[in-house]
Amino acid sequence: MSKISQNMIYKMRSKSPQILYAVSATLGAMLMGMVIGWSSPAVGFLESGNFYSPFPVTKDDTQIYGSIFGIGATIGALPAGSVANIIGRCMSMVVFEIIFIVGWICLAIPRGVWMLNLGRTLQGIGAGALCAVIPMYVGEISEPNIRGRLGAIFEVLSVFGVLYVYIVGAYFNYMTFCALCGIWSLIHLIGVLFIPESPYYYLSNDMEEKASLSLKKLRRENADTARELDEIKKAISDEKSNHYTFSQVISSAVNRKSLFIGISCMFFQQACGCSVTLFYMNDIFASTGSAIDPNTAAIIVGFVMFFMTFVTMALLDKAGRKILLVISACLMGASHMCLGIYYLIYKNSPEAAKSITWLPLLSLAVYVTGYSTGFGAVPWVVMGEIFSNELKPYGTGIATAMNWILVFFTTYISKNWVRWVGNDGMFFTFSGFCILGALFALLIMPETKNRSLAEIQLDLMGEKKQLDNLT
Repeated sequence: MSKISQNMIYKMRSKSPQILYAVSATLGAMLMGMVIGWSSPAVGFLESGNFYSPFPVTKDDTQIYGSIFGIGATIGALPAGSVANIIGRCMSMVVFEIIFIVGWICLAIPRGVWMLNLGRTLQGIGAGALCAVIPMYVGEISEPNIRGRLGAIFEVLSVFGVLYVYIVGAYFNYMTFCALCGIWSLIHLIGVLFIPESPYYYLSNDMEEKASLSLKKLRRENADTARELDEIKKAISDEKSNHYTFSQVISSAVNRKSLFIGISCMFFQQACGCSVTLFYMNDIFASTGSAIDPNTAAIIVGFVMFFMTFVTMALLDKAGRKILLVISACLMGASHMCLGIYYLIYKNSPEAAKSITWLPLLSLAVYVTGYSTGFGAVPWVVMGEIFSNELKPYGTGIATAMNWILVFFTTYISKNWVRWVGNDGMFFTFSGFCILGALFALLIMPETKNRSLAEIQLDLMGEKKQLDNLT
């Protein structure tokens, strides 16, 4: 075995504890993906009465339980950071996972529409909170040279969760479907009980001995962690000494502009129709009149989305953020336009549409390719890069809350939207927002790839010339 191979194996072994613990924590992202995709197969079961102890479930009921998840996620996301600071990252994941499990029980054996609404709300609270706590934990336990790759696992497992529910929902009955989804919440909860608490949390609460033991467990028993502990102490001290109120933070024009950009990224992510497409994938295929089975079509699209997540991971640090967002918006806009044209043809001439029944599947495959390439992951990356240190605690919460509120709004209004303007009108509208998203990325969005926070802030101030002079 060559010396290079031996070094690589040694490096992987030395990092294996943090990789294992990061994956154990990030398994919660799969749950978020399952909750996002759950509505697609579940709607067919519930509206047809094909579930245990059935009761009437109307399309108006679907409109509420299908979208109320977004409200729950907003409720869960806002206090999640504070809860994690009080009881710890690991214990907060346990608490939110218990809420998740109660939500799955409500959905698996509902006794009325109110239980569907309650279950989805509880799942939203759990998903919104885990979405905030898991990246925090992974970022705090990871070494800098592996932090980006460990952080990217979140998106991979989230997309895998969507694919998982599409597959399970196609081949099992409703209760088994919910049980096979809910079991992962239990697996995640048990896994979290065995991972070490973040040393950041311990040091923030003056528990230095526990922080030292935790860091040794995260690295390796014989590792010299004294220097890293000192660095964490300094970071915590700097954070505490540089605390600003929201009014002080927002008084800066640069902070206002970066907050606008962060919120706009989240706005266009949802306005481009991602949640509607993922939540109601089976319904969309069923409404096209295509001979392709809706479950099969959804699984194919899920596989495309899962594959493209890995492509995006490879491109993220090589291509610019701007170009990925522009390409993403253009692909999504074109696919929505094609889908809208198909619905227009299908509405006016069903016979003519029979010759192009492959178009909806191709359009949605192109859509998830575009979404995964840019607007799926890049807004979350940009949010971590564009906010100054004093804005980050406020900006992250505001942008995340905006995202979940829009999840609720777009999925809730989509049913009425179809009644008002038809399927063709809805997808033409989404296409228009995609075009606006491309223009936003091209004309307003600053490039953040391989740039320091200082460089990004100067760019936002329009001081590129000043930066050139300094260099």
